[in-house]
Amino acid sequence: MAVLGIRTTPGPTTELFWSLFQYFGIVLIPPAWLVFALDYTSRDRWITPSTIALLSVLPVGTLVALWTNDLHRLFYDPATTETVASASIAGMPYGPLFYAMVTWSYLFILVGSAMLVHLLLTAPKRYRARIVAVLIAIGAPLLSNLLYLLGVLSLPVDPAPYAFAVSGLVFGWALFDHELFDVPPVAPKVAHTIVFEQTDNGVLILDAGGYVVDHNDAATELLELPTDPNGKRLEEVIPSAAKRLSKRDGETVTDELSLSTDPRRYLKVTSTPIRRRTDRQIGTLLTIDDITDQRLREQRLDVLQRVLRHNVRQETNKILGYTEFLEEEVDMDGESEHANAINRAANSLIEWSTKARSIDRTLGPDADEKRVFDVESTVDSIVEDATRTHPEAEIDFEVPPSEPIHCHTSIEDALYEIIDNAIRHNDSDEPSVTVSTEVEDDWVTINISDDGSGLPATERDVLDRGRETPLEHGSGLGLWLVNWSVTASGGSVSIDTGDGTTVRIRVPRANVDAETGETEIA
Repeated sequence: MAVLGIRTTPGPTTELFWSLFQYFGIVLIPPAWLVFALDYTSRDRWITPSTIALLSVLPVGTLVALWTNDLHRLFYDPATTETVASASIAGMPYGPLFYAMVTWSYLFILVGSAMLVHLLLTAPKRYRARIVAVLIAIGAPLLSNLLYLLGVLSLPVDPAPYAFAVSGLVFGWALFDHELFDVPPVAPKVAHTIVFEQTDNGVLILDAGGYVVDHNDAATELLELPTDPNGKRLEEVIPSAAKRLSKRDGETVTDELSLSTDPRRYLKVTSTPIRRRTDRQIGTLLTIDDITDQRLREQRLDVLQRVLRHNVRQETNKILGYTEFLEEEVDMDGESEHANAINRAANSLIEWSTKARSIDRTLGPDADEKRVFDVESTVDSIVEDATRTHPEAEIDFEVPPSEPIHCHTSIEDALYEIIDNAIRHNDSDEPSVTVSTEVEDDWVTINISDDGSGLPATERDVLDRGRETPLEHGSGLGLWLVNWSVTASGGSVSIDTGDGTTVRIRVPRANVDAETGETEIA
């Protein structure tokens, strides 16, 4: 614009005005470039009103000095003014304030460019073309102006305004071909910093001496620290857990804190060693999770399980006892239909309580407890128990000998539950159940089929959804026991219905070395 003004309105006065006017753009570019670099390299947390105000001090001061130059002549000396022939203060000796402007302008540009170069070296390859384009766009006018000021380029005019045409072309190419602004580049280290600052989990980083060297805001909030913990020993920050977290040096340790707040809060603190490539420990990473909701849910489950396992069972036993007295009082020649109904309902409650205990084992502290089972002996034992309970049923099984599986300890309860359920819910006088297995690579599939009427769709849908609702729920706990037990074993359950029901349990196979007898998990 300044160049156009000089060309269209010739004359020393108007040319001098346009030469001064161009400095509005000249002093704006360096701080604008620095702000752009901060934002483009994901350092936008530094872009605050106070930062913008601070960066504006030098440009505003420079413009004031420029337009009041006649009072102090520190920017240029108008006494030796020659005819101005370009969009710059040509032919005038520059004063100290001009060189001060050049100094801070180049400093701003170099700092911003250094951020881009660092991003270029650390960002993934897919971002590098656009970063190079940005550097070329700023480098073209910067280099041409620098060479002009140093006298390397003997030109009658400053080539910097014309070099911006090159910048425009490069920016356009990067904008339309390389998503310059649509997908800002993210360097791994910057991403790690953002995660560190924005995660809901508290993080404390300790040096090898046990002093806090860094932390995030979440740690301050979760631990309710009144002051900055940096520089303090762990004993000062978390005195109740410091000894337990450091008792096994070099190992990952987890501890639980109970904060005496209102309401009480529970935190899980995990201590993980930080090592160099030489495996030498140089510090410790502490992660802090708020597990208050989890702990309260566990407390509620504990109470409900106690009621289900103890109180309900105790009262049900009373019902069974009184039912026996009631049956004795009925006419010996008749049957008590109501007493039988009470008896069946009470036995169902006892059965549910027993299943609840099995589920508790699946979900309890030993939920990861697994061992190797031999399919043949396991199925044989389960079939024997089921035959003893249901002598009217015909149970056939054909499984390969010495085929080991690696499953959760509750898998026997799950298999028995499937066979027992197939017999109990079969309307036939002589229910039939068949157990077979299939071995494929690292998996063993146990198929349990019956000739009943088929599992209701509502029962299958509940397992497919993974949750129950007040309107859509199962009729008991058995299928949940099967599902959780197989899931804890690292396997899967599928159900087919048609002529009866077939439940397929797919579990990991365990390989046994023929020479050593040692078992390896497939």
